[in-house]
Amino acid sequence: MEISQKIIDYAIWYYMKYYPSPKKLAFKLKQKFWPESEKGKRYWWINDEEIEFIIKEKLRNIIEEKEVIKAKINNYKNKWKSRQYILWKMYERQEDSELVKEFLSELFTQDDENHNLKRELDKYKYSEELNYEEKQKIFSKIMRKWYNWDNLKKLI
Repeated sequence: MEISQKIIDYAIWYYMKYYPSPKKLAFKLKQKFWPESEKGKRYWWINDEEIEFIIKEKLRNIIEEKEVIKAKINNYKNKWKSRQYILWKMYERQEDSELVKEFLSELFTQDDENHNLKRELDKYKYSEELNYEEKQKIFSKIMRKWYNWDNLKKLI
């Protein structure tokens, strides 16, 4: 299979810069080097079969999808993000849903969720002495961050 080295180099550069999911990388390569695109007309164009070959063969040693997913989950966890928020972000990145669910249950426990929720409450200086409106403001801010209402009720 004859694929331009320029296309392979671009795929490697794009992956190392943005760490996209394989689906997103395929989409970007299609966008950039499809027959109707400017670069596709200029250099060379590729099809679905060639994109799959680039991802599976040429980038095989570079793409560590499992490690990227684990790193992203840990990164979100360390930024006090909720379990639902992490799940949504990973789906948005078009990561493999089975791997995401597996690593999320492995790396993100209920204690982590409670700890992050507690940090959010501390951040907004929640206390029982606050009036009803102030509590509602804090709760609404926290709920917009995709935290579970039942967990919040248990914690306070």
